[in-house]
Amino acid sequence: MRKWLKLAAVLTLWAFSFILNEVALRSMGPAAVVAGRWTVTAVLTWLLLARRGQLGRFGAALRVDWRHFFVLSLVGVTLLYGLQVVGQSRTSAVNAGLLANMVPVFTALLATTVLHKRLRAIGWLGIVVALTGAWVVSVAQQPAAEGGGGLGLKLSASSAIGDLLVLASSLVAALYFIFGSRLLKAHPPLIVTAAAATLGAATLVPLALLFGRGGTITWPAVAAVVALGIGPGLLANLWWWETVEWLDASRAAVYIYLIPLITMGFAVLILNEPLGLTQIAGAILVLGGVWLAERGQPA
Repeated sequence: MRKWLKLAAVLTLWAFSFILNEVALRSMGPAAVVAGRWTVTAVLTWLLLARRGQLGRFGAALRVDWRHFFVLSLVGVTLLYGLQVVGQSRTSAVNAGLLANMVPVFTALLATTVLHKRLRAIGWLGIVVALTGAWVVSVAQQPAAEGGGGLGLKLSASSAIGDLLVLASSLVAALYFIFGSRLLKAHPPLIVTAAAATLGAATLVPLALLFGRGGTITWPAVAAVVALGIGPGLLANLWWWETVEWLDASRAAVYIYLIPLITMGFAVLILNEPLGLTQIAGAILVLGGVWLAERGQPA
């Protein structure tokens, strides 16, 4: 039960990160927010490693596997968040939400080709059903002025680059999950998390100093960045890798479809947004799809 509670916490923290990002981006630039949150995560992982007496082990792991850890941080931190931020600024909120839901699909495909874990037909059906439900929930949450009210992508020449970048970020996220799962065979979750955060921050901070000027540092923004580093950064990533150790990457990724449902819950409970039949129908599809995908996992 404790393992499943950690997975639920991961999904909740990642869903809540959208709200924290919105608060931080009201005054700070995207580059500063991303670099700040991962710097906080990196520092916290060092403190946790020191408390557990594992700083020496972390240093040894970096010396031996620094190339693999660098690739992990490049895809899971630098590229993932860079593509997301730039892509979302060049396309509609609906398109970004729909394309971001492709992560479990890419993860399942990569697990089949890289990890040789073949999903049964009912599992692929479950992924399609859950993807459809996530699309319904994502679109239903967007006001008509932002492109809501339809279940399809709003393709146009002006948003094509942004759409491709967001889609690429979904592929990069899947690569992060698959590549990280392979590193877990040699290193514990905390060291994998610390390496990704440390090398990611080392890449992002110079980029933020070069290209992230502008914006205003306010106390609400700083609080949001720190919260992003603690929750969605440290805890969510650490518990995610702990989950992947016993659930495997492709199976765990299916549960990412629950994030739109959790976000919807936050919108209803915190922002007092109405809950309509469309959202309820989408939620049923997501839950049913996740159940089918679970049944389709290889034995």
